Amino acid sequence: MTKKLFFTVSAVFLSLITNAQSLKRGIAYGENTTADLLALKPGISWWYNWASLPENDTDANYQSLGVEFVPMAWGRVNDNAVQAFIDKIKPGAKYLLAFNEPNFNDGARLTPQEAVNAWGNIEKIAAAKNLEIVSASPAYNGPDNYGGFSDPVLWHKQFFQLCPNCKVDYIAFHTYDSNAPSVIGVTGLLKQFNRPVWVTEFANRVIQSEADKIAFMQAILQSFENDPDIYRYSWFTGRVPANWTDMLEGQLLSPARGVLKPIGTAYINESYTAKKMNVPGRVLANKHYRRKGTGLQNTTDSGTGQNVSLIDAGDWNEFILNVENEGTYNLTFRISSLNTEGKFDIMINNTVVKTDESFPATGGLQSFTNKIVSGISMPKGEVYLKIRFKTSNMNFNYIDISASNLGINDPETEDDSFTIYPNPVQAQSTLHIKSSITEPLNLKIVDMNGKVCFSSNRYFTNEDIKIGDKLASGVYIVNAVYGNIKKSVKIIKN
Repeated sequence: MTKKLFFTVSAVFLSLITNAQSLKRGIAYGENTTADLLALKPGISWWYNWASLPENDTDANYQSLGVEFVPMAWGRVNDNAVQAFIDKIKPGAKYLLAFNEPNFNDGARLTPQEAVNAWGNIEKIAAAKNLEIVSASPAYNGPDNYGGFSDPVLWHKQFFQLCPNCKVDYIAFHTYDSNAPSVIGVTGLLKQFNRPVWVTEFANRVIQSEADKIAFMQAILQSFENDPDIYRYSWFTGRVPANWTDMLEGQLLSPARGVLKPIGTAYINESYTAKKMNVPGRVLANKHYRRKGTGLQNTTDSGTGQNVSLIDAGDWNEFILNVENEGTYNLTFRISSLNTEGKFDIMINNTVVKTDESFPATGGLQSFTNKIVSGISMPKGEVYLKIRFKTSNMNFNYIDISASNLGINDPETEDDSFTIYPNPVQAQSTLHIKSSITEPLNLKIVDMNGKVCFSSNRYFTNEDIKIGDKLASGVYIVNAVYGNIKKSVKIIKN
């Protein structure tokens, strides 16, 4: 697709994403204004314009608009232009898009070998600003191709054969197939590269009614929003020239600035929340919104049906949560590791809140254990939780999330925490006291009249202790003594 009409001088933008926006959904458009982006903002979280800077008045307003701008190196960046490109990227940018449609004669015109030759400068730019790199974006075409590449999958294959160690964090792709199943199908071919996919342009080149064009678009959005391998996508485009008759009904924006066409309204209003899960509650691992590298397998553990599998170090799963109240939460992970210690990080809204959480090997991928992590602060409303795995040969089944402010002594630090989940207790609960060293634990449970209902000195800190079956219905205080530390927490047994 020719973009020369839209190239303008433009700036990098990153801002906080509001709760109404899909983190995946964006727009590929090169003539945005502040009014246009404010009209699109209720449903999109990012945009790009095939350039390194935003355009028009968005250049000055990018920090306050609430829609992230993603810069692109449209074609090769010469050695003497690298620093100038770096200097254009403003603070807050997270990604760098590379080489637009390299297999088109009116695109970046780069064979895989030529792209590899130019990739060093892409990596220099990204390293200077700590950016993740999105690959070149080839597309299917006919005889009007560059370098003999009509198939974008073959272009990517040859690129990685020539440069298996090139830094590429995401795979990009453009598609203009005429119907929704075709768009979804050809996009699926990009998954073989084991990286999250950015569909940075999609639409169709078909003369259709407005209703048919909207139906085409909505079918794709429903698929992309529910496909964890689709990291981001962007519709092409905001406005087109009057002689592009096959795309006139696909323009999101009316001629007047800041006014949406019906398809634009449909685009921003399409739901993205099918996988949102309520907190407190159980977060199913197989309901991830986005992922890198993991798979799924059947499990009989806990009735979830499937657990996340095929985990390698560097993989991750991301979830959409609907958090009932702002506060501090305990996360009980149902997890396994074949024969080595498992390790992972926790991120909330793309900020690392816990690092190197570990648990011992369980001896089998279907031999699950509970790992409790306490002291996780989350705001009310829509929250994105990402689990970043740091070891391989793990399985991950679910996370039970509970508020940690139900007890008399809430956990204060991860190094010295006292958690019971679930609380209130239904049939069974697990008590876990995490401390810097494992040491003998004296445990005593008393009712509200001071009567001792359970007492034992055979447990240790840093182990999971089942306590629910030891109690009748009622309210209790659990007292624990280890070393010089005394702790207590209130529980309810239903």
